This record gives sequence, structure tokens and C-alpha cells, in this order.
Amino acid sequence: MTLILLALAVLLPGPAPQSVLEGEALKFAQAWEREDTRFLKEAMAGKGIRLHLPGEEHVLIRPRQAKAALGAFLGRYAGGEARVTQVSLTGGDPDKGFAEIRWRTGSTAVPESVIFTLFVAYAFENESWVVTEIRVLF
Repeated sequence: MTLILLALAVLLPGPAPQSVLEGEALKFAQAWEREDTRFLKEAMAGKGIRLHLPGEEHVLIRPRQAKAALGAFLGRYAGGEARVTQVSLTGGDPDKGFAEIRWRTGSTAVPESVIFTLFVAYAFENESWVVTEIRVLF
């Protein structure tokens, strides 16, 4: 009986660990810094995401369309530094979590740095974290 319980504990999927979500958030921030919209698209839920950019809001947008919108948005700024400031599991079924990312960037229109806060929502689907929402606040 003990062996059966032990085997079940190993085989049954448990909750998605926070450390994995932290790794995903770090990869997202690095891709954002590089303006790697291809990686950002691949990280998104296939059914679509909610995308909130300054002056632009999409309730449910397909990854291909989100990639284009992010490319246009990121193209207005000059690189910069993206740093994960917080990652948290929020529970639910499927597991959910979010990352907060601080992005310091430049713009040709403004001489000083511009700081944005990104809120990235995740859901644990098919044994991996996928992005379900990106919210960029000025």
C-alpha cells in the first residue's frame, strides 16, 4: 500500500511551483528587453490574451495580432532595461499567477527615461505557464 501511495504522489501532477513561474517571468522580461516579439508570442495562450497598452485595449486578441501590436508599441521606444520586481501565485484551477516587471526605456520624443510597469498574468495549462494577459501602465 505504501508503494502505491508513493507512486501516486510521484505520478500525479502537483501545483505548479513558484520557482518555475519566476523563471518564466525572467525569460519574459529578457525577451521584452530584446524586443523579441516572437518569443513573447510563443509564451501566450493559444486561445488569445487580454492586451492593455497605453491608449489601446484588446479584450481578447490572438497571439499573432498581439505580436504585431507589441511590435508597434515597442518600436516607439529605444530598448531599455526590464526587471522582474514581483512574482506571485494566486491559485485557482488551473493554477494562476502574475509577474510585475519594471521597464525603464527611452523615447525619441522624450529626452529623459520613461518607466513603465508591466503586469503579466499567467495560467498553468498543459504542464506549462502561458501568458493570458499583458497590461502596460505608464
